[in-house]
Amino acid sequence: MLADVPPIHAEVIGRSVQRRPLRVVHIGEGPARVLVVGCVHGTERAGLPILKALRQQTPPDGAELLLLDAANPDGCAAGTRPNARGVDLNRNFPWGWRPLSGVYASGQKAASEPETKAIMSLIRRARPRVTIWFHQHMDLVDRTRGSDPTIISRYARTARMRIRTLDRLPGTASRWQEHVLPSSTAFVVELPAGALSAAAVRRHVAAVVDVAEIVAS
Repeated sequence: MLADVPPIHAEVIGRSVQRRPLRVVHIGEGPARVLVVGCVHGTERAGLPILKALRQQTPPDGAELLLLDAANPDGCAAGTRPNARGVDLNRNFPWGWRPLSGVYASGQKAASEPETKAIMSLIRRARPRVTIWFHQHMDLVDRTRGSDPTIISRYARTARMRIRTLDRLPGTASRWQEHVLPSSTAFVVELPAGALSAAAVRRHVAAVVDVAEIVAS
């Protein structure tokens, strides 16, 4: 007898400055949605193998995984932190936005970038219960203010990572989601420098599944 296969489909939620697609893979179905974003800065790509492995998982009943490999496909292709217009997308979201230049350039105005607009539209439409953003290179899970500490602690324990409270930065994606979906949890996982081992990838996959089990219960 064949095991149940979760429903899988993909959608393009928008396009980058250079017209690359922002593609989300949906696995499973149900109201408990968990959005996972693999690469926001093109110099921080260690989350991509986790997203690849997650596509082989079966979510818990009532849960749906939304997997966005690259929020910044132009930067990921070029190996640059910002997008093709030189904007740090994690400073471009509206809540707490302020004009910044240099490596953290925040754009001409809040949500000026097509990538930012596409992600905002997805989050407003899908209303994920949890969003996990992979970054590097601090090797920790951020105890995001306003988020569910049980979810963050469970993720960190399963992934075998320490928890720290990072400074609140202007224009970040997680801070914006906290504002527009106050009952949701959005947090950053700062992966260590370099590529992850196969064992580390498995731990992070297990941590995402654990989070999905919490929100589906």
